[in-house]
This record gives sequence, structure tokens and C-alpha cells, in this order.
Amino acid sequence: MTVVAQTTFLQALPLAWGAPDLIFIFVVFVAYRFAWLPGLLLVFCAAWMFEVTVSLRLGIYAIQCLIVFVFLKTVTHNIPIRESIYQIPLGVLAFVLFRLFSFFLASITGEDLRAGWNWWPLLRDTIWFTALAWTLFRIFDALLSSVERFLQRRHQMVRSSKGSNGRRNP
Repeated sequence: MTVVAQTTFLQALPLAWGAPDLIFIFVVFVAYRFAWLPGLLLVFCAAWMFEVTVSLRLGIYAIQCLIVFVFLKTVTHNIPIRESIYQIPLGVLAFVLFRLFSFFLASITGEDLRAGWNWWPLLRDTIWFTALAWTLFRIFDALLSSVERFLQRRHQMVRSSKGSNGRRNP
């Protein structure tokens, strides 16, 4: 869903507005809500689909997203602060570090450095991240809870149908 929205609808925004990184917001959400293995799998699949769709250098964006996932999972493990207090600020910090790391990688590989470093795109994209993260976290939470309720009901139906096969349950 985020890959489709980012590669279709958000490409219509004027160039001066920049483009929000919905995949990154999804990575941050997954880091907060999922366990290690399912989270790593989701992050890798989303980043890989985005790389293939946009024709980025394959592997670089996925590795960066995996690093952000591991960073956020590690930092938020057993943190004594309420989740709602640190979610967005820690996500913004990870976003800024992600962008700085991306620029560093681009300077090493020599790709697309015509404009050089500029603070305005970083500030603009950070504002996009902050504005959209809160809304998208709520949407992702609603979707996740709906899927969990559906799976729980389905699991109960399967369990009850196994118990009604005419035999007594011990």
C-alpha cells in the first residue's frame, strides 16, 4: 500500500514540495509494533519492492531500512517511557540520520551530487515525515488491529469446528 501510494500518487506533487517517504514511515511503524523476525521480513520486502519499482540501486535502500529497523528495535527495547511520547521524536531522529547516511553513501559512490548538500530538502522532508507519521501510525494501527481481530475470530472458528465433530471433548 505504501509502495503504491509513494510511486503513483505522491509523484504528482510539485518538485519544490518534495516527496514524503512513506516507506520510511512504514519501517518506523514496523519497528515499534512487530517482533524481530516478522518485522525484518516486512521491512525487507517493502524496501525491496520500492527499490525495484523506482529503479534504485538494488540493495542499498533495503539495507538502510534494515539498519533503521535494527536501530529503532534496539533503542526502544525495554525503554521506561510511554510509547506515545518517544514514537515521533525518535522516528524524526532516525529519519535525519537516515538522510545523512544516504548523502554520505551517495558522496562515496559519486552518484547524483550535482546539487551538493542542502539543508532545505532535509528540513522539508522532515516536516513531511512528522506531519504524516502521526496520521499513518493511526491508520496502520487500525489496519493491524483489524487483521489481528480477523485472525483471532478465524482461529476460534477453526478451533470450534474441530471440537464439533461428534466426539466428546476431554
